[in-house]
Amino acid sequence: MSTPTETGFIRASHLDFSKLIEKAKASERKRHLLRLHPNHEAELHTMINVFCKGSYVQPHRHLVTDEAGKLTTKGESFVALQGKGRIIQFDDDGKILDVADLDAEQQSMLWIPYHCWHTVLALSPIFIVYENKTGPWEAETDKAFHAAFPAEGEREVEAYLETWEGLAGA
Repeated sequence: MSTPTETGFIRASHLDFSKLIEKAKASERKRHLLRLHPNHEAELHTMINVFCKGSYVQPHRHLVTDEAGKLTTKGESFVALQGKGRIIQFDDDGKILDVADLDAEQQSMLWIPYHCWHTVLALSPIFIVYENKTGPWEAETDKAFHAAFPAEGEREVEAYLETWEGLAGA
C-alpha cells in the first residue's frame, strides 16, 4: 500500500486488505476508508472502503446546495472486492425504492446517481468495495443526510440495520 502523493503511482492490492480490515474492526464506526487519490481537491476520488457487519451508514445523497446557492452533484460507483454487501435506495419520505446486493465472487458493480438517497451495509462479516466519486471533497457539501433516519450512534440504528439485512436483494 503506497501513500497518496501528487505525482507517481498509488498502489493497493488484496494483500493490503488484512491491514485495512484490522483498522475497520478497531474503528468505532466499524469501517475504514483508504484514499487512493492524492488530495481532497482531486477531480476524481478513488477509495477502498472496508465495512464490517454492523456498520451503519446514515442514508444520504450527494445532491447538496450550500448557503451560497452552489449546487454540488456527485455520482458514485462501487465494485465489490471482497464479501457481500447491500445498497438500498430510498425516496424523499424514506420508503425503500430499490435493493441491490453486491458480491465480490460475482464481480458485482453499481452506479449510484447523485440524486438517489442511499445507504451501504455489509451482509458478510467484511465487505470491501472499490469506490469512485467525483471530487473535490468538502465536508459541508459532500452529502446531505436523509432526515427520516437516525444519525450514526443513535439508539434506533440497530433496528434499521436488522430490518435492512432481512430484505430480499436483487
